[in-house]
Amino acid sequence: MADNRVRHLGVIMDGNRRWAKQHMFASVMRGHEKGVDTFIDLCEWCENAGIPYLTVYAFSTENWKRSQQEVADLFKLMRRFFVDEIHRCVEKGVRVVVIGNLSPLSAEDRKIIRDAEELTRNCSTLYLQIALSYGGRDELLRAVRAFSEDVAAGRKQPEDISEELFESYLDTAGVPDMDLVIRTGGDRRLSNFFPWQTTYADLYFTDILWPDFSEEELAKALDYYASVKINKGK
Repeated sequence: MADNRVRHLGVIMDGNRRWAKQHMFASVMRGHEKGVDTFIDLCEWCENAGIPYLTVYAFSTENWKRSQQEVADLFKLMRRFFVDEIHRCVEKGVRVVVIGNLSPLSAEDRKIIRDAEELTRNCSTLYLQIALSYGGRDELLRAVRAFSEDVAAGRKQPEDISEELFESYLDTAGVPDMDLVIRTGGDRRLSNFFPWQTTYADLYFTDILWPDFSEEELAKALDYYASVKINKGK
């Protein structure tokens, strides 16, 4: 019988800037701010639905190409979440893990992130992975480099490589692959979102912009996943 329960949900939170423009705000940051509120709500909705793992696409490697002002403002929002909202995560049992290539971040920002991770280390209701400065191809290249370094140092042999070993070099090592990926905002593609971990994931696309995403829309996505699994199980 097919398992119609989502264990690991991935979300591509797209549409913040378009939402701000649709509402005729002077700054697109109003869309990003509303998007953070929706993201915080999403964590609670996942808990309500009994989903133990959640991965969200917060800032891609491509996002570094945006204007310096927008990038600076986005990281202000990031700091606000990790400093002001992290205690809510502790109260709700949300363990926060940030994955991606964090080397471009300032030492201060990396410390803020690590402090938040440490503060939530013992939380167990929801395992939240925030993909920050993340790109799927970049992750795969970093994994290959790390394995190559181990081979060069004599710690591994080329013939040791397997899917299981390779997964241990990924940012998501030890975390199950995604069952379902939701993308808001209308685009029908993954946009460099965890190519290895989404190989067998079902995909749910919606035209709803991320700030307008709701618990009802999440329920529709989960119903879609359940229906696909039931049909496959017949």
